[in-house]
Amino acid sequence: MALFTTYNQVGKAESVSDLISLITPSDTPMFSLMKTEKVAARTFSFLEDTLRAGSLNAKAEGSAATMVTLLNATERTNNTQILEESFQISRTSDAIKTHGRATETAMQTGKALKTIKKDLEFSLIGVDQAAVNTNAGTPRRMASIINQMSTAVDSGANATDPLTEAKLLLAGQTAYVAGSSPNVLMVKPADSQILAGFAAASGRNRELSQTKTLVNVVDLYVDVTSVH
Repeated sequence: MALFTTYNQVGKAESVSDLISLITPSDTPMFSLMKTEKVAARTFSFLEDTLRAGSLNAKAEGSAATMVTLLNATERTNNTQILEESFQISRTSDAIKTHGRATETAMQTGKALKTIKKDLEFSLIGVDQAAVNTNAGTPRRMASIINQMSTAVDSGANATDPLTEAKLLLAGQTAYVAGSSPNVLMVKPADSQILAGFAAASGRNRELSQTKTLVNVVDLYVDVTSVH
């Protein structure tokens, strides 16, 4: 008698997980840190002001006041940019029974929103994009973050001249002198490995008597400059 097995059985039910794993990175750290504001025009303006440089300020007792030349604010502008992710789904696709989603439209809408956020993140920090304000037939573009910076510093973008701790410190110093006080450092994935390597720099002491684990990562990099 021949043994009846599943290999020749007809009508077997599928065994499919009811979960769909999204394996594409979808983090948008720059966009997530930014505050949002509603605008009512194709371009948006904002004002930037400065203080004069510090100087020796000492007046003789009873002397007359000396009027100074006031500094005016500077108007900055940027464009709005339209981002799109369009798709079509038949009603039948939503009506049939599927695995891992309530409806095809719901799942694809969620994916589209994540994709648009990734495109926005790319427009902000993933590309050197100048502002383009054109006619109705050409897409507008906003200026990327790098094009809104007034001072550039070598950050090791060249493969033959990679990121170093000295360049990182110089970037922080330059940002402060230019009027910024950054508390978040963003690097591309390849540079994150270089940054983690700062923990292994020679001359830095580590206490391993209480643990057998050596973590080669920098979660918080503190740069403190003392002024006396």
